[in-house]
Amino acid sequence: MAPPKRPSLAGLVEPKASADPQAPAQTAEERDPAPVATTPGDLKTMQVRVNRAGWLEMSRLAQDRDVPLEALMVEAFNDVLTKHRKPPVVERRQPVKK
Repeated sequence: MAPPKRPSLAGLVEPKASADPQAPAQTAEERDPAPVATTPGDLKTMQVRVNRAGWLEMSRLAQDRDVPLEALMVEAFNDVLTKHRKPPVVERRQPVKK
């Protein structure tokens, strides 16, 4: 039996800039649709391995600011997106209600 066919990655590639310099530039809202409500199935897990010194400093900073380490990581991801002129769309997971 043949393995299942993988979906195309073409839909994930950002379109190249228009060759027409007279064409108006698209805004972030035009490129990206409005955010959709986040459900538990929309959340993805990311694992980052860093050196001990980096981990210690980030942990201390989180303690000093009295925020979870995850909040600092989300802030850092959004800073990188902003630096590269992308919308800062990374959000923390919401606490599970018991």
